[in-house]
Amino acid sequence: MLLVYLLEFVYGDVIEVPPLNINQQDLLKHLSLGDIKIDFPALYVFGDSFVDNGNNKVILGNEDAIGGGYLPFGIDFDGKPTGRVTNGRIGVDFIATAGGLPYPPPIMGMSKIDRKTIRTGVNYASGSSGLLPQNGHVLHKNVINFFQQVDLFENSTMKDLKSTFDSPKRLKKYLSKSLFFIHHASNDLGVTFEVELKKKYSIDKYAKLLIKELSKQLQRLYTLGARKFFVSNVSPLGCSPYIINTIIHSGPCVEEINKRISLYNDLLPGMLEKLQSSLSDSKFVHGDIYKVFQDVFESPESYGFKDVNTSCCIDKNGTRIQVCAPNIDPCEDRKTRVFFDPFHPSEAMHFLWARRFLKDSSICSPINLIQLMQA
Repeated sequence: MLLVYLLEFVYGDVIEVPPLNINQQDLLKHLSLGDIKIDFPALYVFGDSFVDNGNNKVILGNEDAIGGGYLPFGIDFDGKPTGRVTNGRIGVDFIATAGGLPYPPPIMGMSKIDRKTIRTGVNYASGSSGLLPQNGHVLHKNVINFFQQVDLFENSTMKDLKSTFDSPKRLKKYLSKSLFFIHHASNDLGVTFEVELKKKYSIDKYAKLLIKELSKQLQRLYTLGARKFFVSNVSPLGCSPYIINTIIHSGPCVEEINKRISLYNDLLPGMLEKLQSSLSDSKFVHGDIYKVFQDVFESPESYGFKDVNTSCCIDKNGTRIQVCAPNIDPCEDRKTRVFFDPFHPSEAMHFLWARRFLKDSSICSPINLIQLMQA
C-alpha cells in the first residue's frame, strides 16, 4: 500500500545538505519522510568512482587523484580525504544513513578481523572500474572491475558471513533482506570505449555487450543469495566539465557521448525486468541517474544550483579542466555547484541523486529505493 510520503516528487527540489554526522531519524525528517519504519540489515555497494569510498585510496595510494586521497577531496568530510572523489559524502553514504546503517567500509581497507565480524554491509566500488576487464588499462591503474568486485563478495565476504551465522537458513534470510546497490558502466562508455574499443565495436553491439556482462554478474550475485537489487544507469558524461572543455562541440554538451550512453541506458530497464521475471523472489529496481542530472541541467535553480558545468577545484595548470591539484583551496560555493572536479559530482549533487532515488517514483522503476528497503 502506498503511503503519503511515497507520492510523486515535485518538480524542483532545494534541500540543504545535512550535517556530516546526522542520524537516521533526523535525516528522514530532513527528507520529509516522517516517522517511517526501515529495517534492512546491510548495504552492499558495487561500482565506480561515483560510489567508491576508499578502495582506490588503498590500492593506488594517497597521491593518486583517482583515489581521492589528498585535499581538497574530503574538505567537507571534517577536512579528511577518505577516498571519496568529492568534497564530502557520496550518495550511498546518505542511503546508508537513511537505512539506519553505518557507511559500508571499503573492503580493501578492512582488517581480517573486521571482515569476519561485519554484518552491516561492505563497499567494493573502485574508481575507473567498469563492467569489462579493459577498464583501468588506459590509465595504467590496477582497479577492481565489477566481476572482481563480485569475486571479492563471493570469496571473502560470503566465507566470512558463513562463519558468523549459526545456520544457512538465517544467512539466506539476511542476504534476502540486504540491499545490493550497483552503479557501473560509466567508464566502459567513456574513456575505455574511446581509447580501446571504439575500433572493435559499433556502439549498438557494444551497448549489448555491456548489458550482457552486467546481467551475468547480477545473476552471480543472485546465485550467492542476493535478492534486492538497485541498479543505476549512467549519467550524461557528455556534460561533464572535462568533456565540454576538451572536445569540440556545439551546444552545452557533447551529444555524441550522451547518445552513446542513452543507447546503453535504454537497454537496461528491459534487462532488469527480464531478470526479475526469471529469478524467483528477486526485486530489481532501476534508478535513472541520467534524468536526475538532466533535470538539473534544464533548471538548475529549481534544485539550488548556480553552476552546472565548472569544476570547483583547480588543477596543476591553474585551470579547472584536469584532476584536482593537491592542497589548493577549491571554490567556496560548493553547495551550489553540480561538479566538484571535472569528472565527479559535488556532495550537494550526490545528496540530490540519493534523495531522489530514495523518494522519487518518477525516476525509479517499478518502485523507489525506500520501498525496496521496506520490501
